[in-house]
Amino acid sequence: MTIRQWRHALYLVAALAMLVYALPRLELGGGWSAESVFGLAWTVLALLAAGANLWMLIGQSEEKRRELERIRRAKWRMWQRGIERAGAVRRGRTES
Repeated sequence: MTIRQWRHALYLVAALAMLVYALPRLELGGGWSAESVFGLAWTVLALLAAGANLWMLIGQSEEKRRELERIRRAKWRMWQRGIERAGAVRRGRTES
């Protein structure tokens, strides 16, 4: 297990521990009161955090991670080239 996987495992355990601790204390069945809305929002966010860390542990293969990183870098280079072109065009206009 890599350091990255250990970190995601730790975050997953922390998110699940927060859920186990907080769910009995949250007011979830009181209609649309502020307490119920907060409890529902907090629960959804904690489940999203747990799910994201679980995905990082089991759902993403090393090959897929490398491919996504390659795509991310290519998009970044395209974005940088676009900014450079826009700056060159702008400089060309101001010099004329």
